[in-house]
Amino acid sequence: MAVITNQLDSKFKILLNAGLDDNNKAILKSKTFSNVKASANNEDLYNIGVAISELQTYELAGIVRYDEYELINEV
Repeated sequence: MAVITNQLDSKFKILLNAGLDDNNKAILKSKTFSNVKASANNEDLYNIGVAISELQTYELAGIVRYDEYELINEV
């Protein structure tokens, strides 16, 4: 049984460091951007994430990309 994939959608999330809580654990805030073209280049998304983070109150902690795929059974 062969399974093929069909890329559906992408999104990316920027993680922001909002300081420490009462127990000295990091507080992370996030902003997710949906409907990203699946063909978008990783470097371009990274640069956009950095540019957006510069407009935020908190400093950038990370950038994550999520790709969504449909799995199809090839008969």
